Amino acid sequence: MGITIHYKGKLNSPDLTDFFLDEVLDIVKSMEWEYTTFTESKNDPIPLKGLFIKPYPKSEFLQFMVDKNGNLRNAILIEHFDDDHETTYINHIKTQYAPIEIHIAVVKLLKYLNQKYIGNLEVWDEGDYWQTADEHHLMEKFKFLNAKIEKFGDILDSISFEENSDAKLIADKIEEVFKKMNLNKRK
Repeated sequence: MGITIHYKGKLNSPDLTDFFLDEVLDIVKSMEWEYTTFTESKNDPIPLKGLFIKPYPKSEFLQFMVDKNGNLRNAILIEHFDDDHETTYINHIKTQYAPIEIHIAVVKLLKYLNQKYIGNLEVWDEGDYWQTADEHHLMEKFKFLNAKIEKFGDILDSISFEENSDAKLIADKIEEVFKKMNLNKRK
């Protein structure tokens, strides 16, 4: 649960890979974001090169990993799916626990890369900032979801369990509490 930016695309040409990664690295350094670079290894099922970027300690990684054909790939998902599974072409970064400025900066970076390197970039922004550039709307989405997450956490904290409860018992108890909540809301 949380506001996430999903993206996928292919470089306009595989020949742009080094230029693309060098420019992204320059931008990341200027933003003072943490990063790790990766170079392709012939032993990997799909040789990739690119960057894992941590724009904020409580955000997920922003990754730009490129295969030999210029596709952005999700290096983590490649470990769990077939080499060419469609899921491995979709990347994402959850920004819910970062300042709103981080979400905006990531979207602006993606827009820039879309214009210069990845003409077919597809972005699904759960905060709607990619589509609207409306900071107020984005802030309202963050506030709404943070309030729901906090309420959910409070509810879970209110449920008591026996020390050696099994997973099914815990799940049943949580479901029972949420069913009661929904019944109370309808009255």
